[in-house]
Amino acid sequence: MNTRTGCLSLSTVLTGVITLLLIGGIALVGRGNLFSPGPLNAQTGPQALGGVRSHAESPGCATCHPAPWNPQRQRMSDRCLACHSEIEEQLQDPQSLHAGLMSANRLPACRTCHPEHRGPDAPLTVMDTENFPHQAVGYSLQGHQRMSDGSPFTCTDCHRQEITRFDPGTCDACHRELNVQFTQAHIEAFGSDCLACHDGLDTYGQTFDHNRLAFPLQGAHASLTCTACHQGARTAADLQATSGTCHACHTPPASHVGMFDTACADCHTVNAWTPAQFNRPHTFPITHKNRGRLIECGVCHPNTYTAYTCYGCHEHNLAKVEHKHLEEGIRDFQHCVECHPTGREEEGEGEEHD
Repeated sequence: MNTRTGCLSLSTVLTGVITLLLIGGIALVGRGNLFSPGPLNAQTGPQALGGVRSHAESPGCATCHPAPWNPQRQRMSDRCLACHSEIEEQLQDPQSLHAGLMSANRLPACRTCHPEHRGPDAPLTVMDTENFPHQAVGYSLQGHQRMSDGSPFTCTDCHRQEITRFDPGTCDACHRELNVQFTQAHIEAFGSDCLACHDGLDTYGQTFDHNRLAFPLQGAHASLTCTACHQGARTAADLQATSGTCHACHTPPASHVGMFDTACADCHTVNAWTPAQFNRPHTFPITHKNRGRLIECGVCHPNTYTAYTCYGCHEHNLAKVEHKHLEEGIRDFQHCVECHPTGREEEGEGEEHD
């Protein structure tokens, strides 16, 4: 009687056992190289970390690769930070490079920028400039895709000494090659700390739309340069803190001192500072008894246009006005327009007065 066991037979069992013995023997002789994706980096650091001076000195795979059944459910990045404690400290500082990268949620593991198993001399830091979230560290590469000759930017074009450091002088040197006159004038006006204003998105560049702000550049203001209003600005905060009041730029001339307040728009427009014309409704006729001709503001407003006097023309003098009003039993006669809103004498007749 034949017993069917499918593919399980003495020959298949023997084949499986022999295969396992061969794999085990090769793994034993090769000391685990059969399963290794490649040799580790042998570059040594200034001091030992985790008991070793290089990754190649690591005692075994488990040093960096936690087992799937690890009770602490660690990731390989957790093992990295166990040795590289200085990076652990950086992650607590939101201004640091690594904290900025991790907050972007696009670099889930250290190995994204620090690959291993590529040989003893291979670089341990490799970044793809096309996918690297550079804006996470405060500067976008949107405006720096290619050099002036058309070649793509590389990290070392800006980070010439060390990848985590940037020398602001790099901006100056590169942009002087593009336009030395503009660069020199720009630095004289706004200083050499380019990153204090520029974010790589050209926020304050040629395409900046000032009309989206509370102070639109209309009329004569549209042709002004930035430094005309933002004098001495050295940071983006300085630009935003610039006063939007008229008198911040237009110092009141001698004729204005003590005469007018800061409601410049009452007389001036953005199309032209001069000639000035009072733009608010004037309830009292400003051609009063002047044969249809406008009366100069200073006749009625000798000290300030927010106050008036009627003693500047005709027969109006304090003694006469006082005498005439007292005859009528009027003791409060200093607020003329309350009884004479259009300047006619008969308007005040028949009214009750204290």
